[in-house]
Amino acid sequence: MRNTISVSVTTIMLLGLLACSGGGGKEEPKPPPITFATSLNYTNPTGTSYRFVRGAASTSNTLILELIGPASASGLGVTFKVQTDTTKAKFVKVDPSETELAQNGNVFQLGTAPQFFKSVEDGNALLVSLAQKGSGNVRTLDGVLARVALQLQSNVTQGATITLSTAGSNILSPTGDLSPITIEVGSLVAQ
Repeated sequence: MRNTISVSVTTIMLLGLLACSGGGGKEEPKPPPITFATSLNYTNPTGTSYRFVRGAASTSNTLILELIGPASASGLGVTFKVQTDTTKAKFVKVDPSETELAQNGNVFQLGTAPQFFKSVEDGNALLVSLAQKGSGNVRTLDGVLARVALQLQSNVTQGATITLSTAGSNILSPTGDLSPITIEVGSLVAQ
């Protein structure tokens, strides 16, 4: 009986040793290393209405978005809110030397100080309002109404989709009324 117990204990220990050694030398495959993004890739929307398009001054990690209006519209100003996932891309000044986060485009002539132009960051959103002085300077809106800039944050996984949306957008009409508009956005991916 004693030999039987001693063989059984030895057998159990040998089986345990084999189980701990992997039983055949196979290694678990290692997951691929995480690759972090180094640039922002924006695809313009396909519409011809109000839309954000990639500006020519964009760099690999700073995306300049230009708000373009339709050729058929006219007005005196614009107000809009653009939102993004600020853990992946944050709002920055279009031109570091300017005081506002947003930048006036080439449509509205804001005149001398004081100007009606303000941009405010509110959590994951940037709110922008700008308008011409006086009601006699109605502009055709088929150019760049405003610019905003986004900069890639660190440690964003390559290929991550970054949300981008707009809300609460209006055009100051030639009669001085606010008319709601929809601004189209494209897709934004960290590359």
